[in-house]
Amino acid sequence: MNTRNFIVIFLMFIFTVSLSAVFDDYEPSPRARAMGGAFYSNSDDANGIFYNPAGLNKAGNNLMIGYTKIFSNDFQILNTVALSMELPKKFGTICIGLQSMDVDFQDVNLMSEKLYALAHSFTLLKDVHSEIDIGYTFNMYHLSINSFGDQPAFGINIGALAVLHQRTRIGFAVSNLNNPKVGEDSSHELPQKMAMGISYLPYTDVITSLELKKTLGGETEIHAGTEVKIINMLALRFGVRSQPTSYSMGAEFNLYNISINYAYNTHTIDVTHHFGVGYKF
Repeated sequence: MNTRNFIVIFLMFIFTVSLSAVFDDYEPSPRARAMGGAFYSNSDDANGIFYNPAGLNKAGNNLMIGYTKIFSNDFQILNTVALSMELPKKFGTICIGLQSMDVDFQDVNLMSEKLYALAHSFTLLKDVHSEIDIGYTFNMYHLSINSFGDQPAFGINIGALAVLHQRTRIGFAVSNLNNPKVGEDSSHELPQKMAMGISYLPYTDVITSLELKKTLGGETEIHAGTEVKIINMLALRFGVRSQPTSYSMGAEFNLYNISINYAYNTHTIDVTHHFGVGYKF
């Protein structure tokens, strides 16, 4: 057996015995990453489909595309596409999303995780000072492991977002509410997470966020971030999180409804660079 085949078999063994790590919370949005992951109390662009679907009601007609090498690994690539569209007559906003994480080695696709998402968000209550939005997402998971076949699963996410006096936002979201499972005989549960937090806008074009996120059976994570629009074309972002402790920063450049996003996120393994392009129409 040559070295290449040995490495492929060894990596496949690792993946198949650790299915609990598949479909992890990759946090694909560069904007969210730059803010330390504190995005559940905003989620007001198309990438909200991967966070809090309730925020999509403020996304409008928006297309977002993302690209990431996880921990700067050339063999571990994360791609995302999300498109939100406003519905007529106050029926809210719908959004479709695709998240793809592939692990390749020497032109061999060892493992592929595909997430196909469909979300709907609408306003439940609104008056002069306050607003409550509700959202839900249907997820179809598709896991493919080289030489081991495919495994599908279906999950449901729900979320709520309250806006108080225009400057305060309170968000809440639960992912995989129905406890979906993958693997032979559906033996491996996909991660169930709950997130809640608050965002405050002390000034125009300034957002500060503090959030808590917990995986079922895991520890509670703390996420904090801020976004400051320097000029109409440029916004800067900073963030911090726990479990493990890491720091992040990023920027967004806007011109003619086209946005270019970048985020830099530290980690105990290695840094991750996140790139994104968006368009509002």
